[in-house]
Amino acid sequence: MNSISRDFISEEPREYGFKLGSTIASALSGFIAGVIVTGIVWYVMALAGE
Repeated sequence: MNSISRDFISEEPREYGFKLGSTIASALSGFIAGVIVTGIVWYVMALAGE
């Protein structure tokens, strides 16, 4: 299970006071990157459909 979560969560070099803070920060950055990539793909597909 731990190896599966590492596929979706990047390791952050920054130190946090709590381990949960590091996990949330890396998961949030991955989520934001996914939203941006999905938006770009969606935009390109919309342009191709015209």
